[in-house]
Amino acid sequence: MAWLPFSIAEAALSGSVAADTGTTRDDGLTAGWAHLLERLGAAGRMVASDPVNRNRIDFASGMRHLMILLAVGVDEALRVERDPILAVARTSTDDILTWGLECPDCVYLRAAMRVGETYRLSGNRGTARYVGLQTMDGIASTANVLVDDLDVDADGNFEVILSADERSGNWLKIDGDHPALVVRHFFYDWDHEVPSSLQIERIGDAVAAKDPLVELDVAVARQLYAVGDFVHDNLKFFLDFNAGPPTNGFMPPIDRTAIGAAAENRPVIGRWELASNEALILEVEPPKGVYWSYSLGNQWWETIHYGRRHSSLNGHQAVVDADGILRVVISSRDPGVANWLDAAGHSNGSMLLRCVRTDSAPVPSARVVEFDDVVNQLPEGTAMVTAEERADVIAARRRAVFERFAK
Repeated sequence: MAWLPFSIAEAALSGSVAADTGTTRDDGLTAGWAHLLERLGAAGRMVASDPVNRNRIDFASGMRHLMILLAVGVDEALRVERDPILAVARTSTDDILTWGLECPDCVYLRAAMRVGETYRLSGNRGTARYVGLQTMDGIASTANVLVDDLDVDADGNFEVILSADERSGNWLKIDGDHPALVVRHFFYDWDHEVPSSLQIERIGDAVAAKDPLVELDVAVARQLYAVGDFVHDNLKFFLDFNAGPPTNGFMPPIDRTAIGAAAENRPVIGRWELASNEALILEVEPPKGVYWSYSLGNQWWETIHYGRRHSSLNGHQAVVDADGILRVVISSRDPGVANWLDAAGHSNGSMLLRCVRTDSAPVPSARVVEFDDVVNQLPEGTAMVTAEERADVIAARRRAVFERFAK
């Protein structure tokens, strides 16, 4: 699982890599640095040579994505601590550090825990459309619950015990050698919904660390190896995964809990490919339930910047037609249709219909049309916007995204 950031922490704390085999400590550090540079070079060659790279925007975004992955990996490495300060903190993923087609409506939080200890999570739910709690062991999900399924008072306050042994009341199981808590907030109304305010504390007797403290030079050598592997393997994983869906179509919904997704999240994943004079029209009857959204990504599985581009729509933002069908247009030029997703000049990329706690996970139909014929291909009464109205919407998105991650 070198393609996931948590592998960097695990390597530093308890892993064993080639950096440990040097005849001297300096050998391990030097070899680790050389490995990092070699993996970065291989990743750069992969971006340059992959057939999804077809124009200068594709290439530039691919090279930029390598910087993003490097930044994520370095951030993960530098924040690793044997005895971390216990807090529910935002992950490095935000509107800039984007990988794996992360959700444009989401704030992700995380807290590291220690094997054998018991914790109390408490706070206020906030007003986000969805607030989900998940305990994990590395990449494996241990438990998953929606805050609204817990006992929460009339003001939104709650507490939940996290432990290996079952407790009465609100309880989440923790297990494994690398336990962690992940909190996901999905926002529908970006301007008014607010995230939860949470605190986590250890309760009961402290437990000694399972593994002896790894000396700094060994830990750094392991981190250098792990960061290099993360950048290269993450890039390759999503390029390979992107080849799965049909061109301008979707796969059936898939279960991704094996690689850390929440159990109630049923993603419907697709791939788009368009010439500059083409557009893609998606049609679907939107599911009923807690949360759904469309988001658009480039071919590197990087969500197209949703604060600067009109590249996502959720159940609050999208306009459903009078016949109950949601119609969305994908193109790099603005057709004036309210439900437009901006391809931002890329020649191809990924698309995703997220269905979270919904009654279904429908597979949208998709058809390629000439860009100049988009409006004629849509029903009468389709919601339209002027250039000025679009500019106002994007300005509001930019403000909302800035405020979300500035806090």
